[in-house]
Amino acid sequence: MPVRNGQATVSHAVASTLRALPRDAELVVWDDASTDATVSVIERIRDRRVRLIRSDRPLGVGAALRELSDRTDSRLVARMDADDICLPWRFAVQSAALREGRSGILFSSVVRFRTSPLRVSPSAPVGIATAALPLHLAVMCVVMHPTMLATRRAVERAGGYRDVLAEDYDLWLRAATAGVPMRRMALPALAYRRHAGQVSVSGEYTRQVSADARLAQSYREFVRTTLDLDTTWLPALGADSPESEAVGRELRERLTARSAGLSAWQRTLLERTMRRLPT
Repeated sequence: MPVRNGQATVSHAVASTLRALPRDAELVVWDDASTDATVSVIERIRDRRVRLIRSDRPLGVGAALRELSDRTDSRLVARMDADDICLPWRFAVQSAALREGRSGILFSSVVRFRTSPLRVSPSAPVGIATAALPLHLAVMCVVMHPTMLATRRAVERAGGYRDVLAEDYDLWLRAATAGVPMRRMALPALAYRRHAGQVSVSGEYTRQVSADARLAQSYREFVRTTLDLDTTWLPALGADSPESEAVGRELRERLTARSAGLSAWQRTLLERTMRRLPT
């Protein structure tokens, strides 16, 4: 759990994670040079499963996650954000699903919520099969990072976290390229907080992600491996240009062809994702 200036929410995030966490596991919290009372809040939590690592300078999420990976050695690794809520059954259900489905990386659906005033918006409990998830990733990121449970071997096989803005999407693309099996289970395992200050929903964030050359390279390698399509990175597939429309059409054709072996329901889900492609 990386956190920076999360004093208002981190205690609930930690408490909910501990409630769901097995007794033989640990929660390692990386404080990314917080300037508020985050550290004090965490230090008041009396549970031997909590380990706090403090950084004297802010590294950002990608670098913090790489540090956390380097300083732990568990066979399984999970992600949690400092402003979300773990649902009580999360790790029991996810660890069983990870074993039964022979996945390397597992995600879940979420329940979205806001506070002040409280508003809860359950997502449809829809799973995405192992064979279908890489096809969705060719269009957009359809999984929530803080729902991840994975084998350390799978994360390392993908090359681990990198210090890029969209560190999660970058990792999933490289994992798919490396042939790591991934899927999203239908049962929600996380309450995902929505708030006005979220960076990932801003237009500036989208522009910065689109301009990231390393993410572009991950996407090119992924599309070439998964869809046998050699293309250049388009910062925004929805951009109103002949080039983006042409790539969108070719992506749609390749995805439709590759989806032939999926179940009818999984094909329907993929068709919904493909609506994001330019026509």
